[in-house]
Amino acid sequence: MASTLEKMRISDAEMEKRRRLVNNADHSNAMEGLKRDPATDHIFEAFIRGDIDADDIDTMLDEFRAANG
Repeated sequence: MASTLEKMRISDAEMEKRRRLVNNADHSNAMEGLKRDPATDHIFEAFIRGDIDADDIDTMLDEFRAANG
């Protein structure tokens, strides 16, 4: 049994679903003339891998902006 401190690995199907969500968000933003800073790619890749939840993205982006102006 996995420790409660360990993240359970998400399925390949869930990873693909998350990748589509990120790609769709990127596309919607591009339609508005916005482009994601490539320096934040690690945040979105962590979400896709299941290392973080969607709720964590905003917090991590806020922290990134605070640290990088």
